[in-house]
Amino acid sequence: MKRALLLTGLLLLAACSGHTVHRLEVDLLSFLPQDSRQGTLDLTQTEIQIPQDPAGQEVAVPGVDALVDARFLVQAELENTGTLPASLSLEVRLAPQGDADLYDGNGDIQAGSATLSLNPGQKGPLGLDLTLKAGDPGYDLVKSGNFQVGARMSLSGEQVTYQLTQAEVVLRLKLFNLIP
Repeated sequence: MKRALLLTGLLLLAACSGHTVHRLEVDLLSFLPQDSRQGTLDLTQTEIQIPQDPAGQEVAVPGVDALVDARFLVQAELENTGTLPASLSLEVRLAPQGDADLYDGNGDIQAGSATLSLNPGQKGPLGLDLTLKAGDPGYDLVKSGNFQVGARMSLSGEQVTYQLTQAEVVLRLKLFNLIP
């Protein structure tokens, strides 16, 4: 009887582990120097790329066969310090490994974007919470195991200060899928 209960318990545990999803979180802000996380956008500089290298940040994902979905979170706090209304946009771009420029439209894709308008003196958050699932073009890039990611913030207006408060990649993995 004890063996039957033990065997049943072990089978239930094995079945549960097959449905367990693990999260792998990478804080992309930790890869950016502190002085790159904040600054001012004005007429002389109408956009910034994060990271500044147009190739973006290379990301290698071991065990991509276990990938369930990928989530990209980017958040910035903005303040219009100019005298004109400002319109801002934020986009996250993905490219296959080896792409020299995430922003040239040659092999790279815009995975998501967000916009915000601010009146003079007004503050506000500009954020993007993007989840990629099977069937999304960006998902296929992540599923390749090696990809590049970057973000671009653009301004139409006079002057806006910004501070990046969040930049993360969250991968959900079902490790049971790695067992042949």
